[in-house]
Amino acid sequence: MQLTLQQLFGVNAIQDSQTLVIQKSDLSVLTPRSDNTAESLLTAILLKSLENFEGTLTDENNNLITDENNYPIEYSQDDYYELLKVFEWEEKYFKKRNQIDYFADTLIIQEFDVYED
Repeated sequence: MQLTLQQLFGVNAIQDSQTLVIQKSDLSVLTPRSDNTAESLLTAILLKSLENFEGTLTDENNNLITDENNYPIEYSQDDYYELLKVFEWEEKYFKKRNQIDYFADTLIIQEFDVYED
């Protein structure tokens, strides 16, 4: 199965032969501003794509669904899509850069091409 444009870039994403339009408001981790940095835009797109591969289950009110031990129930669809795989390599961790504390994610992106002899 292949991912749709809307799955990777948000429900309002559209394209034509020359342009790809992504609504910043469709990228859940991004605060839309007129001066978003290139890094924040790329990060938001990558984290949006990760939602299609793995995450935690939530109810209709966006509350985590947990098991009997109160751990969030996670899902993984990393072998579901034909040409792309995105997954978190490590759990989020704190990292200090330039005297500022950050949450850090390590994402792995694998792209597959059909091999023909």
